[in-house]
Amino acid sequence: MLTDDLITRIEAAVPALDGRAKEAADLAELVRRKALPQAAVTVFVLPLGLRPRSEGDAAAGAFTQMLDETVGVLLVVRAAGDASGSRALPRIGELVDALIAAIAGWGPDGAIGVFRVARGQLLSAEAGAVMYQLDFSIQRQVRNLA
Repeated sequence: MLTDDLITRIEAAVPALDGRAKEAADLAELVRRKALPQAAVTVFVLPLGLRPRSEGDAAAGAFTQMLDETVGVLLVVRAAGDASGSRALPRIGELVDALIAAIAGWGPDGAIGVFRVARGQLLSAEAGAVMYQLDFSIQRQVRNLA
């Protein structure tokens, strides 16, 4: 799965996140418990969905369509004793730069395209944690024979 490939890439290419990359199920459990990650820095890799790049083409008994698959990389930096999270912002900036350098322009084996940055945004800076999400998209192709 694409998220597994990204977790492997992040942990290999960003030393500060080695052993700190988690799946969507891990985030869902934290949300269920209304808790923050225990580690000072954690990243969650989340499948965000597919968007068509074209309407598709049906010809000669085959259907093809280009898609963009988007994956979110949610960075959580704990900021103990800093309710506003302002002291964590420089660390967030460093990690965002490292994630972009590790992922943008890279694609897993067998992929048609490479990841590109779709967007990035600060989600929250409160309750002792700063959360920043980067979204990356990669091109995929659907091929179905009739």
